[in-house]
Amino acid sequence: MLKVIMIYLLVVLMSLNASNIEREVGISIGLNSTKNDNGFKFNNPTIAVSYQDNKYVVSPRVDLEYVKVKDDYATSLFKGSINGVYEYENKTYTIPYVLAGAGYEYVSGSTNKVFESHPFVQAGAGVRFDLEKGYKARLEGKFLKIIGSDGEGNEAILTAGISMPLAFQTAKRSKPIVRKPQIRQPILQPRIVFKPQTKIVYIDKNECSVKISAPDLDRDGVTDTIDQCPATPCNFTVDSYGCPVRTTLKINFETNSATISSSSIFKINRFANFLMKNKGSHVNIVGHTDSVGSKSNNMSLSYRRANSIVNALVERGVSSARLRAEGKGESIPIASNKTASGKAMNRRIEAELSYPKGRR
Repeated sequence: MLKVIMIYLLVVLMSLNASNIEREVGISIGLNSTKNDNGFKFNNPTIAVSYQDNKYVVSPRVDLEYVKVKDDYATSLFKGSINGVYEYENKTYTIPYVLAGAGYEYVSGSTNKVFESHPFVQAGAGVRFDLEKGYKARLEGKFLKIIGSDGEGNEAILTAGISMPLAFQTAKRSKPIVRKPQIRQPILQPRIVFKPQTKIVYIDKNECSVKISAPDLDRDGVTDTIDQCPATPCNFTVDSYGCPVRTTLKINFETNSATISSSSIFKINRFANFLMKNKGSHVNIVGHTDSVGSKSNNMSLSYRRANSIVNALVERGVSSARLRAEGKGESIPIASNKTASGKAMNRRIEAELSYPKGRR
């Protein structure tokens, strides 16, 4: 009867819409060894369902297990436990983990003072394999210690299973998308109207030197007839259309770290050199994290990552008045947090450049 209930529970959970990658439900099968005085004897089949929340560094997991006992002291076991799971994140799709927890074991067909119902503690280890669309395969081993009984020994469990992401709402049928035919609009060339009478006033009160003999209102070295950014400060590096040349900076970090890796130093140097040549630009350094850990810790970590980049740029001669550090935590992922590679992409900083108006 207990096996039927557990299988029915799993079928209901799997029928829900799988859109929340932070929570998962799983099923596993394996073997249990109950008499270990003379060595392990994995001859008792077991089936289990589990629920795990991956929002935290140590993920809470609830297990319900059924064991069919093949000896003269009991007929079956039903176990419920609460565990903490810690995963050793790396850059592969194979994630080792450890777990520890406590629970209660109900013994059906128990033998007095030999095989009875008791609480227990357990510990174990396993390895997780990331599959497609948030599904995961697991291999796991656990060792269980009965509490409050002198007659019973320990238990060892080996299982293999699969888990899936979970959301607590039923799937909705999406409405068909009706696409309207696109009408191509003619490409219009930008039209620039100049006011020769306009007097240019520069921020630093110093007029820029003349770079070319042709008409050049903002003196950026691009003639007014093709200049599409006619109000660019003259100390900016511009492209062939007279608009400021932009660049960006993207750096990734290790898990729970704000330290700049040695492989990213050349990016810092290149970005600092650009800023030194374009002294009018302002820079906002925005830090981000993956979804591992609490939101408050991730917000603090994202700011520390941004601030480490700001400090590195200041050390290379960039004025601190031009730089600003900002943390966004885990709120703006650019990849899925359900895989190690996706989390690695989300542990990042990004630079946002702005160009204040040089004249009115």
